[in-house]
Amino acid sequence: MIKNIVSLVVSLSIAAPVLTMAQVPLPGVGERLRDASQEVNQGLRNAQGIRQDVRQGVRDVRQNVRQEIGEARQNVREQAKELRTQVIEQFQAKREEAKALIEKKREDFKVVVETKRAELKDRIQAKREDLKERLVKIKDERKKQIVERVDQRLDALNENQTTHFSNVLERLEKILENIGNRAAKAEANGRDVSAAKTAISEASAAIAAARSAIETQAGKTYAVAVKEEGTLRLDVGKSRQALHADLTKVRQAVQAARDSVRKAAVALAQIPKVDELEIETAPAASEESATSTQSQ
Repeated sequence: MIKNIVSLVVSLSIAAPVLTMAQVPLPGVGERLRDASQEVNQGLRNAQGIRQDVRQGVRDVRQNVRQEIGEARQNVREQAKELRTQVIEQFQAKREEAKALIEKKREDFKVVVETKRAELKDRIQAKREDLKERLVKIKDERKKQIVERVDQRLDALNENQTTHFSNVLERLEKILENIGNRAAKAEANGRDVSAAKTAISEASAAIAAARSAIETQAGKTYAVAVKEEGTLRLDVGKSRQALHADLTKVRQAVQAARDSVRKAAVALAQIPKVDELEIETAPAASEESATSTQSQ
């Protein structure tokens, strides 16, 4: 027991100088530690500055990209707006040109028909005088009057029918004009209107052919060839048949025009969403009005 206590005291006495020596500071070590610490701190500060520079650079790049994208979008909008304006102007110019052409055709047609009817009056008057002379040999006064009335009715019927057909063509042409305008709107909106344009062209040609037939028919008159009293019914019947045959040809031409316009309408209806397509008539005027309203 005593030996153990003595050994413990001896070991403590030996360790004490060692511990005392360990607590003694070494020369220059603290300065080097401080320098190293300062260098580390400076490096951290430098790294933080670099990081901030990088972040700022990224922000600048993003801002520049956003600005460039915005400018590009604005340029695209302006170009699209200019292109749209050009399309609208072309659409309006074509529509006005087509409208003027149609109106001119109508007026020319009316002039031709009126001219033919004016020229026909003299021929009709001469024909009636000639008929009276040829009816002298007919003894029955009642039959004479019937023949004269039939002769007048044939001319009146021809005039009424040609007027009716002219009015039908005018309505058909207005319908076709509307079809053409809608097809032009569809084309301005980028739709394929080739089939509709072909049908419209064919309908226009059919209307022109029908008008030509009416013009020719408007200049006709039908004389009753009086031979003898026994053949009066046959002679009047021949004049009626001749008028009926000619009017049938004109009616067929008008019917062909009607069918062609119907085909054009069908071709137009086959364009996708054609009834929903519209086109601005005056975008510049609308914008100027909006700008003036805002300034007020």
